[in-house]
Amino acid sequence: MKILYAAAEIAPFARMTYTADLLRFLPASLQDQGFEIRILLPKYGTINDRRNRLHEVIRLSGIKVEVGEDVESMKIKVASIPNAKLQVYFLDNDKYYKRKGMFVNPKTDAFYEDNDQRLAFYNKGVLETVISLGWEPDIIHCHDWPAGLIPLLVRTKYKDEKIFKNTQIVYNLHHPENKGLFDNTNILDLLGLPEDVDTEALLNDGNVDMLNIGLKYSDHVVTGNHLTDQFDEIFKELNIQPTKIQGSPEDVSKKFAQYYRDITGKDE
Repeated sequence: MKILYAAAEIAPFARMTYTADLLRFLPASLQDQGFEIRILLPKYGTINDRRNRLHEVIRLSGIKVEVGEDVESMKIKVASIPNAKLQVYFLDNDKYYKRKGMFVNPKTDAFYEDNDQRLAFYNKGVLETVISLGWEPDIIHCHDWPAGLIPLLVRTKYKDEKIFKNTQIVYNLHHPENKGLFDNTNILDLLGLPEDVDTEALLNDGNVDMLNIGLKYSDHVVTGNHLTDQFDEIFKELNIQPTKIQGSPEDVSKKFAQYYRDITGKDE
């Protein structure tokens, strides 16, 4: 079974929250159980190529990503998680990610003003990379607010891509933090959504809420260890009954292995 992990953090390369620590263990553990895993995250400027032994995947060089009217190219680099056989793919673009902070400017503690462009690039870049790989995922497992636009893109802009025809989308919320909020619609404009998508219906009180959009367009929703009832109101509003997958890392790994089998109907 092929599972794509879309996350903005994974230890030891990049860390914002506890999600990074879980993703250091979970995908590697699942791969040891026979699952085929790919992880894609931005190549932040804080990730040192030499120290982390990153190298470019030449056959994936020059992938183009449309961000509004601009077309950005990216390199794909790869490295292995220390003491594990699992490889992580990094989306490398100097314009958007060659800086010292992930989404917050360390000098001002404020969000970067172009985070809408950076997040549009990342969410679209993940899917463009998978298409270029020619790798058909059974599941796209999206983690927290930074990956909240991927479900929308798969079900609208990329709905005719054969590679995603049988893909199921799992949206995993690990903690109550939600910083994917924008007080204008610019980030939606940057995605280049089809004309038949009602962008007004994507708004929440006139704002773009990436987490809310991720919930609306996913097939399955999972909550993790650091959540109790923080999103219950949203779940009720959207008529979502999330699956709780919680416990020790070992327990979470076993539960996800069975969960993937249950939702796909596949044993491996």
